Amino acid sequence: MTLVFLNARIFDGISRDLQDGWVVRVEGDRIAAAGPDVVVPDDATRIDCAGKVLMPGLIDAHVHVVANSVDLSADRQWPSFVHTQARHIMEGMLDRGFTTVRDCGGADAGLVRAVAEGWIKGPRLNISGLALSQTGGHGDMRSVFTPPGQAGPHRVGSMIGRVCNGVAEIREAARDELRKGADFVKIMASGGAASVTDPIDNTQFSAEELRAVVEEAVAWNTYVCAHAYTPRAIRAVMAAGVRTIEHGNLIDADTATLMADTGTWLCPTLVASDILTQFADRYGFSDVSMRKIAHVCERGLESIRIARAAGVPMGFGTDLLGIELHHYQGREFTLRARAEDPVDTLLSATGLNARMMMMDGQVGTVTAGALADLLVVDGDPTTDPDLFTHHGAPLDVILKDGVFHKNRLAD
Repeated sequence: MTLVFLNARIFDGISRDLQDGWVVRVEGDRIAAAGPDVVVPDDATRIDCAGKVLMPGLIDAHVHVVANSVDLSADRQWPSFVHTQARHIMEGMLDRGFTTVRDCGGADAGLVRAVAEGWIKGPRLNISGLALSQTGGHGDMRSVFTPPGQAGPHRVGSMIGRVCNGVAEIREAARDELRKGADFVKIMASGGAASVTDPIDNTQFSAEELRAVVEEAVAWNTYVCAHAYTPRAIRAVMAAGVRTIEHGNLIDADTATLMADTGTWLCPTLVASDILTQFADRYGFSDVSMRKIAHVCERGLESIRIARAAGVPMGFGTDLLGIELHHYQGREFTLRARAEDPVDTLLSATGLNARMMMMDGQVGTVTAGALADLLVVDGDPTTDPDLFTHHGAPLDVILKDGVFHKNRLAD
Protein backbone atom coordinates (compact mmCIF):
# COMPACT_ATOMS: atom_id res chain seq x y z
CA MET A 1 0.00 0.00 0.00
CA THR A 2 1.16 3.53 -0.79
CA LEU A 3 0.43 6.33 1.67
CA VAL A 4 0.94 9.99 0.87
CA PHE A 5 0.97 12.72 3.53
CA LEU A 6 -0.05 16.14 2.19
CA ASN A 7 -0.34 19.69 3.54
CA ALA A 8 1.99 19.11 6.49
CA ARG A 9 4.73 21.17 8.05
CA ILE A 10 7.68 18.78 8.31
CA PHE A 11 10.11 18.34 11.19
CA ASP A 12 12.61 15.95 9.60
CA GLY A 13 14.64 15.03 12.72
CA ILE A 14 17.77 16.70 11.30
CA SER A 15 17.02 20.40 10.79
CA ARG A 16 15.87 22.83 13.49
CA ASP A 17 13.41 24.44 11.06
CA LEU A 18 10.05 23.17 9.85
CA GLN A 19 9.75 22.53 6.12
CA ASP A 20 6.69 23.73 4.23
CA GLY A 21 5.39 22.43 0.92
CA TRP A 22 6.73 18.89 1.32
CA VAL A 23 4.99 15.67 0.38
CA VAL A 24 5.93 12.40 2.11
CA ARG A 25 5.26 9.13 0.30
CA VAL A 26 5.34 5.82 2.15
CA GLU A 27 5.53 2.46 0.40
CA GLY A 28 5.34 -0.63 2.57
CA ASP A 29 7.39 -0.14 5.72
CA ARG A 30 9.69 2.57 4.30
CA ILE A 31 9.60 6.23 3.39
CA ALA A 32 9.94 6.19 -0.40
CA ALA A 33 10.29 9.93 -0.92
CA ALA A 34 10.11 13.19 1.04
CA GLY A 35 10.38 16.68 -0.37
CA PRO A 36 8.64 19.41 -2.38
CA ASP A 37 8.48 17.58 -5.73
CA VAL A 38 7.29 14.10 -4.77
CA VAL A 39 5.12 12.26 -7.28
CA VAL A 40 1.70 11.23 -5.90
CA PRO A 41 0.41 8.00 -7.53
CA ASP A 42 -3.25 7.98 -8.51
CA ASP A 43 -3.99 4.94 -6.36
CA ALA A 44 -2.25 6.25 -3.22
CA THR A 45 -4.10 6.66 0.05
CA ARG A 46 -3.91 10.39 0.79
CA ILE A 47 -3.64 11.78 4.30
CA ASP A 48 -4.42 15.49 4.54
CA CYS A 49 -2.49 16.84 7.53
CA ALA A 50 -4.27 20.22 7.36
CA GLY A 51 -1.17 22.21 8.24
CA LYS A 52 -0.23 20.09 11.26
CA VAL A 53 3.34 18.98 11.96
CA LEU A 54 4.53 15.66 10.55
CA MET A 55 7.65 14.30 12.24
CA PRO A 56 9.55 11.07 12.88
CA GLY A 57 8.45 8.72 15.62
CA LEU A 58 10.12 9.51 18.94
CA ILE A 59 13.07 7.49 20.26
CA ASP A 60 13.71 6.90 23.97
CA ALA A 61 17.31 5.74 24.29
CA HIS A 62 17.20 4.63 27.93
CA VAL A 63 14.30 2.48 29.09
CA HIS A 64 13.76 -0.69 31.11
CA VAL A 65 10.57 -2.26 29.77
CA VAL A 66 10.67 -5.07 32.37
CA ALA A 67 10.99 -2.55 35.22
CA ASN A 68 7.42 -3.00 36.44
CA SER A 69 8.59 -2.13 39.97
CA VAL A 70 11.10 0.25 41.51
CA ASP A 71 12.43 -2.80 43.37
CA LEU A 72 14.69 -4.43 40.79
CA SER A 73 15.75 -7.36 42.95
CA ALA A 74 15.82 -10.61 41.00
CA ASP A 75 13.47 -13.56 41.55
CA ARG A 76 10.77 -11.52 43.36
CA GLN A 77 8.06 -11.99 40.70
CA TRP A 78 6.96 -14.62 38.20
CA PRO A 79 8.64 -13.97 34.82
CA SER A 80 5.27 -14.42 33.10
CA PHE A 81 3.81 -11.61 35.23
CA VAL A 82 6.77 -9.33 34.54
CA HIS A 83 6.52 -9.90 30.79
CA THR A 84 2.76 -9.33 30.80
CA GLN A 85 3.28 -5.99 32.50
CA ALA A 86 6.12 -5.23 30.07
CA ARG A 87 3.56 -5.56 27.30
CA HIS A 88 1.40 -2.95 29.02
CA ILE A 89 4.44 -0.66 29.44
CA MET A 90 5.40 -0.96 25.77
CA GLU A 91 1.88 -0.35 24.52
CA GLY A 92 1.84 2.86 26.55
CA MET A 93 5.12 3.97 25.01
CA LEU A 94 3.75 3.54 21.49
CA ASP A 95 0.57 5.41 22.47
CA ARG A 96 2.83 8.32 23.50
CA GLY A 97 4.53 8.36 20.09
CA PHE A 98 7.71 6.43 20.90
CA THR A 99 8.25 4.07 17.97
CA THR A 100 11.80 2.96 18.92
CA VAL A 101 13.32 2.46 22.37
CA ARG A 102 16.75 1.35 23.55
CA ASP A 103 16.42 -1.00 26.51
CA CYS A 104 19.47 -0.61 28.75
CA GLY A 105 18.99 -3.70 30.88
CA GLY A 106 16.37 -6.41 31.22
CA ALA A 107 14.57 -6.95 27.90
CA ASP A 108 15.52 -10.07 25.97
CA ALA A 109 15.36 -11.29 22.37
CA GLY A 110 11.96 -12.87 23.02
CA LEU A 111 10.39 -9.46 23.63
CA VAL A 112 12.17 -8.10 20.55
CA ARG A 113 10.65 -10.90 18.46
CA ALA A 114 7.20 -10.51 20.01
CA VAL A 115 7.11 -6.85 18.97
CA ALA A 116 8.65 -7.47 15.53
CA GLU A 117 6.11 -10.20 14.73
CA GLY A 118 3.16 -8.18 16.03
CA TRP A 119 2.27 -10.23 19.10
CA ILE A 120 2.86 -7.10 21.19
CA LYS A 121 2.02 -3.60 20.02
CA GLY A 122 4.92 -1.46 21.07
CA PRO A 123 8.03 0.37 19.91
CA ARG A 124 10.78 -1.64 18.24
CA LEU A 125 13.32 -2.73 20.82
CA ASN A 126 17.07 -2.15 20.63
CA ILE A 127 18.47 -4.10 23.59
CA SER A 128 21.55 -4.69 25.73
CA GLY A 129 20.19 -7.85 27.37
CA LEU A 130 21.31 -7.85 30.99
CA ALA A 131 23.63 -5.01 32.01
CA LEU A 132 27.06 -6.03 33.31
CA SER A 133 27.83 -5.23 36.95
CA GLN A 134 30.73 -6.01 39.24
CA THR A 135 30.04 -7.54 42.64
CA GLY A 136 28.66 -4.70 44.75
CA GLY A 137 27.96 -2.63 41.64
CA HIS A 138 24.81 -0.86 40.57
CA GLY A 139 23.38 -4.02 39.00
CA ASP A 140 24.09 -6.19 42.06
CA MET A 141 20.95 -5.86 44.14
CA ARG A 142 21.26 -9.13 46.01
CA SER A 143 20.71 -9.21 49.75
CA VAL A 144 23.83 -8.39 51.75
CA PHE A 145 23.31 -11.79 53.39
CA THR A 146 23.81 -13.64 50.08
CA PRO A 147 26.92 -15.85 50.33
CA PRO A 148 29.92 -14.96 48.14
CA GLY A 149 29.64 -16.37 44.63
CA GLN A 150 25.87 -16.96 44.87
CA ALA A 151 24.09 -14.79 42.35
CA GLY A 152 21.23 -16.92 41.09
CA PRO A 153 21.04 -18.63 37.71
CA HIS A 154 23.66 -17.31 35.26
CA ARG A 155 24.96 -14.99 38.01
CA VAL A 156 21.94 -12.66 37.79
CA GLY A 157 22.21 -9.84 40.33
CA SER A 158 18.93 -8.05 39.58
CA MET A 159 16.08 -7.86 37.06
CA ILE A 160 18.28 -5.71 34.82
CA GLY A 161 21.84 -6.89 35.49
CA ARG A 162 24.26 -9.81 35.85
CA VAL A 163 27.38 -10.01 38.01
CA CYS A 164 30.84 -10.52 36.53
CA ASN A 165 34.33 -9.88 37.89
CA GLY A 166 37.73 -9.86 36.22
CA VAL A 167 38.71 -9.65 32.58
CA ALA A 168 37.80 -13.24 31.73
CA GLU A 169 34.33 -13.03 33.28
CA ILE A 170 33.44 -9.68 31.76
CA ARG A 171 34.51 -10.91 28.33
CA GLU A 172 32.38 -14.03 28.73
CA ALA A 173 29.39 -12.01 29.97
CA ALA A 174 29.60 -9.56 27.05
CA ARG A 175 29.93 -12.39 24.55
CA ASP A 176 27.02 -14.21 26.15
CA GLU A 177 24.65 -11.23 25.99
CA LEU A 178 25.61 -10.59 22.36
CA ARG A 179 25.14 -14.30 21.61
CA LYS A 180 21.62 -14.09 23.03
CA GLY A 181 20.66 -11.19 20.78
CA ALA A 182 21.93 -7.98 22.41
CA ASP A 183 22.41 -5.06 20.00
CA PHE A 184 25.02 -3.39 22.24
CA VAL A 185 26.57 -3.89 25.68
CA LYS A 186 25.59 -2.00 28.84
CA ILE A 187 27.92 -1.71 31.84
CA MET A 188 27.46 -0.23 35.29
CA ALA A 189 30.50 2.00 35.80
CA SER A 190 29.57 4.04 38.88
CA GLY A 191 27.35 3.97 41.91
CA GLY A 192 23.62 4.33 41.38
CA ALA A 193 20.78 6.25 42.94
CA ALA A 194 18.19 3.49 43.35
CA SER A 195 20.64 0.82 44.56
CA VAL A 196 21.51 0.66 48.24
CA THR A 197 25.00 -0.74 48.70
CA ASP A 198 27.10 1.32 46.25
CA PRO A 199 28.03 4.98 46.93
CA ILE A 200 27.09 7.32 44.10
CA ASP A 201 30.68 8.56 43.72
CA ASN A 202 32.49 5.24 43.43
CA THR A 203 33.89 3.80 40.23
CA GLN A 204 33.13 0.27 39.09
CA PHE A 205 35.20 -2.19 37.04
CA SER A 206 38.94 -1.78 36.57
CA ALA A 207 40.58 -0.13 33.56
CA GLU A 208 41.50 -3.58 32.24
CA GLU A 209 37.92 -4.84 32.59
CA LEU A 210 36.53 -1.75 30.85
CA ARG A 211 38.95 -2.10 27.93
CA ALA A 212 38.08 -5.79 27.62
CA VAL A 213 34.33 -5.21 27.34
CA VAL A 214 34.83 -2.47 24.73
CA GLU A 215 37.05 -4.85 22.74
CA GLU A 216 34.29 -7.45 22.77
CA ALA A 217 31.65 -4.97 21.60
CA VAL A 218 33.86 -3.62 18.81
CA ALA A 219 34.55 -7.20 17.69
CA TRP A 220 30.77 -7.55 17.19
CA ASN A 221 30.67 -4.22 15.31
CA THR A 222 28.73 -2.53 18.08
CA TYR A 223 29.42 -0.39 21.14
CA VAL A 224 29.27 -0.07 24.94
CA CYS A 225 27.06 2.32 26.90
CA ALA A 226 27.94 3.04 30.52
CA HIS A 227 25.90 4.03 33.55
CA ALA A 228 28.05 6.79 35.06
CA TYR A 229 27.26 9.88 37.12
CA THR A 230 30.56 11.43 38.20
CA PRO A 231 33.46 13.00 36.27
CA ARG A 232 35.82 10.31 37.59
CA ALA A 233 33.60 7.48 36.35
CA ILE A 234 32.94 9.21 33.03
CA ARG A 235 36.66 9.72 32.40
CA ALA A 236 37.41 6.10 33.24
CA VAL A 237 34.98 4.72 30.68
CA MET A 238 35.95 7.28 28.05
CA ALA A 239 39.57 6.13 28.36
CA ALA A 240 38.39 2.61 27.54
CA GLY A 241 36.47 3.71 24.43
CA VAL A 242 32.85 3.61 25.67
CA ARG A 243 30.49 5.30 23.18
CA THR A 244 27.66 6.64 25.37
CA ILE A 245 27.43 7.90 28.94
CA GLU A 246 24.06 7.30 30.61
CA HIS A 247 22.81 9.92 33.10
CA GLY A 248 25.96 12.00 33.74
CA ASN A 249 24.16 14.25 36.24
CA LEU A 250 27.33 15.19 38.14
CA ILE A 251 29.46 16.07 35.10
CA ASP A 252 31.83 19.04 35.28
CA ALA A 253 32.96 21.45 32.56
CA ASP A 254 36.40 19.88 32.01
CA THR A 255 34.93 16.41 31.58
CA ALA A 256 32.26 17.76 29.24
CA THR A 257 34.96 19.34 27.10
CA LEU A 258 36.77 16.01 26.94
CA MET A 259 33.54 14.28 25.90
CA ALA A 260 33.01 16.83 23.13
CA ASP A 261 36.60 16.45 21.93
CA THR A 262 36.33 12.65 21.76
CA GLY A 263 32.78 12.56 20.37
CA THR A 264 31.48 10.67 23.41
CA TRP A 265 27.69 10.85 23.68
CA LEU A 266 25.68 11.82 26.74
CA CYS A 267 22.21 10.37 27.27
CA PRO A 268 20.57 12.40 30.07
CA THR A 269 17.64 10.95 32.03
CA LEU A 270 16.31 13.79 34.19
CA VAL A 271 12.78 12.51 34.70
CA ALA A 272 13.86 9.34 36.52
CA SER A 273 15.19 11.10 39.61
CA ASP A 274 12.64 13.91 39.36
CA ILE A 275 9.70 11.49 39.58
CA LEU A 276 11.27 9.32 42.29
CA THR A 277 11.70 12.34 44.55
CA GLN A 278 7.97 13.03 44.18
CA PHE A 279 6.87 9.46 44.89
CA ALA A 280 9.49 8.48 47.47
CA ASP A 281 7.04 7.98 50.31
CA ARG A 282 4.87 5.61 48.27
CA TYR A 283 7.77 3.30 47.44
CA GLY A 284 9.53 3.27 50.78
CA PHE A 285 13.04 4.15 49.64
CA SER A 286 15.72 4.05 52.31
CA ASP A 287 17.24 7.28 53.57
CA VAL A 288 20.49 6.33 51.82
CA SER A 289 18.78 5.92 48.44
CA MET A 290 16.74 9.10 48.86
CA ARG A 291 19.84 11.18 49.58
CA LYS A 292 21.44 9.84 46.40
CA ILE A 293 18.31 10.39 44.31
CA ALA A 294 17.93 13.95 45.60
CA HIS A 295 21.60 14.70 44.90
CA VAL A 296 21.51 13.65 41.23
CA CYS A 297 18.11 15.31 40.76
CA GLU A 298 19.43 18.66 42.00
CA ARG A 299 22.32 18.54 39.51
CA GLY A 300 20.34 17.32 36.50
CA LEU A 301 19.53 20.64 34.82
CA GLU A 302 23.05 21.95 35.40
CA SER A 303 24.47 18.87 33.66
CA ILE A 304 22.43 19.74 30.55
CA ARG A 305 23.70 23.33 30.58
CA ILE A 306 27.31 22.21 31.03
CA ALA A 307 27.06 19.63 28.25
CA ARG A 308 25.38 22.08 25.85
CA ALA A 309 28.00 24.76 26.51
CA ALA A 310 30.79 22.29 25.75
CA GLY A 311 29.17 20.96 22.58
CA VAL A 312 28.66 17.40 23.83
CA PRO A 313 26.47 15.35 21.45
CA MET A 314 23.32 14.46 23.40
CA GLY A 315 20.64 11.82 23.10
CA PHE A 316 17.37 11.51 25.00
CA GLY A 317 16.34 8.94 27.62
CA THR A 318 14.04 8.54 30.61
CA ASP A 319 15.09 5.48 32.71
CA LEU A 320 11.73 5.23 34.46
CA LEU A 321 10.97 2.39 36.88
CA GLY A 322 7.60 1.15 38.14
CA ILE A 323 4.62 0.38 35.96
CA GLU A 324 2.66 3.52 36.83
CA LEU A 325 5.69 5.85 36.57
CA HIS A 326 6.30 5.06 32.89
CA HIS A 327 3.28 7.30 32.26
CA TYR A 328 5.58 10.30 32.92
CA GLN A 329 7.86 9.51 29.96
CA GLY A 330 7.00 12.75 28.15
CA ARG A 331 7.96 14.86 31.16
CA GLU A 332 11.61 14.59 30.07
CA PHE A 333 10.78 17.17 27.37
CA THR A 334 9.44 19.74 29.84
CA LEU A 335 12.33 19.24 32.26
CA ARG A 336 14.96 19.73 29.60
CA ALA A 337 13.16 22.83 28.32
CA ARG A 338 14.31 24.54 31.52
CA ALA A 339 17.91 24.24 30.31
CA GLU A 340 17.72 24.18 26.48
CA ASP A 341 15.49 25.07 23.54
CA PRO A 342 12.65 22.58 22.98
CA VAL A 343 13.81 21.96 19.41
CA ASP A 344 17.18 20.77 20.73
CA THR A 345 15.45 18.22 22.95
CA LEU A 346 13.32 17.15 19.98
CA LEU A 347 16.44 16.63 17.84
CA SER A 348 17.91 14.54 20.67
CA ALA A 349 14.77 12.38 20.73
CA THR A 350 14.83 11.76 16.97
CA GLY A 351 17.78 12.07 14.60
CA LEU A 352 20.50 12.43 17.22
CA ASN A 353 19.30 9.40 19.18
CA ALA A 354 19.37 7.38 15.96
CA ARG A 355 22.98 8.41 15.34
CA MET A 356 23.98 7.70 18.93
CA MET A 357 22.45 4.22 18.68
CA MET A 358 24.20 3.51 15.34
CA MET A 359 20.79 3.51 13.59
CA ASP A 360 21.37 6.68 11.57
CA GLY A 361 19.16 6.82 8.49
CA GLN A 362 16.96 3.98 9.70
CA VAL A 363 14.83 5.74 12.33
CA GLY A 364 14.39 9.23 13.75
CA THR A 365 14.20 11.02 10.41
CA VAL A 366 11.81 11.85 7.58
CA THR A 367 14.05 10.90 4.67
CA ALA A 368 13.84 8.43 1.82
CA GLY A 369 14.89 4.94 2.87
CA ALA A 370 14.11 5.36 6.56
CA LEU A 371 11.57 3.15 8.27
CA ALA A 372 8.09 4.64 8.03
CA ASP A 373 7.70 5.72 11.65
CA LEU A 374 5.74 8.98 11.54
CA LEU A 375 3.67 11.18 13.83
CA VAL A 376 1.20 13.93 12.94
CA VAL A 377 1.08 16.38 15.84
CA ASP A 378 -1.66 18.92 16.57
CA GLY A 379 0.70 21.67 17.72
CA ASP A 380 4.33 22.66 17.22
CA PRO A 381 6.69 20.28 19.07
CA THR A 382 9.70 22.44 18.16
CA THR A 383 8.44 25.16 20.49
CA ASP A 384 6.01 23.43 22.88
CA PRO A 385 7.62 20.71 25.04
CA ASP A 386 4.32 20.08 26.84
CA LEU A 387 2.78 18.35 23.81
CA PHE A 388 4.26 14.97 24.70
CA THR A 389 3.05 14.99 28.32
CA HIS A 390 -0.60 14.21 27.48
CA HIS A 391 -0.24 10.49 26.80
CA GLY A 392 -0.58 10.89 23.05
CA ALA A 393 -3.68 13.11 23.02
CA PRO A 394 -2.18 15.69 20.56
CA LEU A 395 -1.06 12.92 18.19
CA ASP A 396 -3.51 12.52 15.30
CA VAL A 397 -1.39 9.87 13.59
CA ILE A 398 1.04 7.28 14.90
CA LEU A 399 2.54 5.23 12.08
CA LYS A 400 5.10 2.48 12.76
CA ASP A 401 6.66 0.40 10.00
CA GLY A 402 4.11 1.87 7.60
CA VAL A 403 1.16 0.59 9.67
CA PHE A 404 -1.26 2.88 11.50
CA HIS A 405 -1.29 2.44 15.25
CA LYS A 406 -3.55 5.48 15.40
CA ASN A 407 -5.21 7.61 12.71
CA ARG A 408 -7.65 10.43 13.47
CA LEU A 409 -7.31 12.05 10.03
CA ALA A 410 -9.75 11.28 7.26
CA ASP A 411 -8.36 9.46 4.22
